[in-house]
Amino acid sequence: MSKISISLTSVGLAILLASTMAAKKNPPLEPSGRDIYMDRCSACHGEDGKGNGPAVGALRITPSDLTVLARKNNGSFPEERVKYIIGGWANLIAHGSREMPIWGDLFLPKKPADQQIAGERFRSLVSYLISIQQ
Repeated sequence: MSKISISLTSVGLAILLASTMAAKKNPPLEPSGRDIYMDRCSACHGEDGKGNGPAVGALRITPSDLTVLARKNNGSFPEERVKYIIGGWANLIAHGSREMPIWGDLFLPKKPADQQIAGERFRSLVSYLISIQQ
């Protein structure tokens, strides 16, 4: 093996080690509320939250227009009700049962150690929904 290839291998290993250490120091950021919404909600509720997502044609129940929740609640965003629905505690057929809501365990952690992360995701999504109110 030549000195050049040994040096390149050493450099490659050093870069790999440095990136691994950086990843441990700075874990990937949790997705934003908008990211969660786009990933888990927009297929039915639409990118704009108006209930016009691409999956609407396949649904028996028309998704809610999420941009008018505050307007329909006398100008106050119904945060507790929204949390109740997102958390899977409301009996909404379209979202699935409490054991298997459409978004899986994103908000319902299986392990106690994941509760804080699930709570952050939950708050991020609710904050995003508040931000799209008309």
